[in-house]
Amino acid sequence: MDQSPGTETFGEVIRTTRKAKGLTQRQLAERLKIDFTYLSKVENDRGDPPGDDLIRRLAGELGLDPEMLLVAAGKVPPELRELAQSDRETAVFLRKLPRMSESERRKVYRNAPGKPDRP
Repeated sequence: MDQSPGTETFGEVIRTTRKAKGLTQRQLAERLKIDFTYLSKVENDRGDPPGDDLIRRLAGELGLDPEMLLVAAGKVPPELRELAQSDRETAVFLRKLPRMSESERRKVYRNAPGKPDRP
């Protein structure tokens, strides 16, 4: 599959990193105390990504940044969901984000306090 760097799916990140660490699916699944067939489904992006806890455990076993792995899985922090539910302006802003152009989003990211190193 020909992809740009950083565009791997969640499952591809798990599979690529697992193989780079020299682990089989069975070995990683055993460490995580999950069935290896479930890990196979995760790596092949079949079904929804696992829950936050398992994603954090995967990150720990594979030496990945848990927050970046949660992002790759499309997980939204519960605090953000709660904020959007309790603050109307936040909810409106979040609804506008998908309609913004990439340059508009980058401008928002650059001006955001406490922004990460890479938007």
